Amino acid sequence: MSDYLDPNNEELLKDFFSEAQLQVEQLEQNILVIENDPTDHDAIDEIFRAAHTLKGASGTVQMMELAGFTHLVEDLLDAIRNDAVGVDGELVDSLLASIDVIKAMLEKRLEGEIFKGDITELKKSLQSFLPSSGKKAPPPKTQVKKDLSPPEASGTGGLSEYDILELREAAGKDKTVFQVLVTFD
Repeated sequence: MSDYLDPNNEELLKDFFSEAQLQVEQLEQNILVIENDPTDHDAIDEIFRAAHTLKGASGTVQMMELAGFTHLVEDLLDAIRNDAVGVDGELVDSLLASIDVIKAMLEKRLEGEIFKGDITELKKSLQSFLPSSGKKAPPPKTQVKKDLSPPEASGTGGLSEYDILELREAAGKDKTVFQVLVTFD
């Protein structure tokens, strides 16, 4: 394992906690934005990116309790992004409570401990909003797909909108992004 990926590397942990703080601030600010305007897709995208980044970074430093919990939050945010879940006061309250838990998990790790609080009810609350739970999922907006070809033929190769956005942002405006699909027989 390289020194950079060593979860005991003090420099890596310092960078992680600094980045995590920024991501938590992004989460909090944008949740407050969508509380006032549930249709603000820029804020919804920012919330999703922050949760996605925090989840990945916490997994890198082997903070699995944080990665697992943030993954659940990310799933809910993805459902919001895809208009499968509507934003209301109850959902915002659950997201804000999630931020409190994320902060507590980070604080415990800063103290050299692992968060052991009981978040069972909050997890159930978050899961209850997901479309598969049968609660809180208003009918998704109807979308007419003009191109009925499979994703591979339409050029997305099964990539999510977020993946495509990330690729375009990474490449820059003056670059062309290509996707190569390989099928093994």
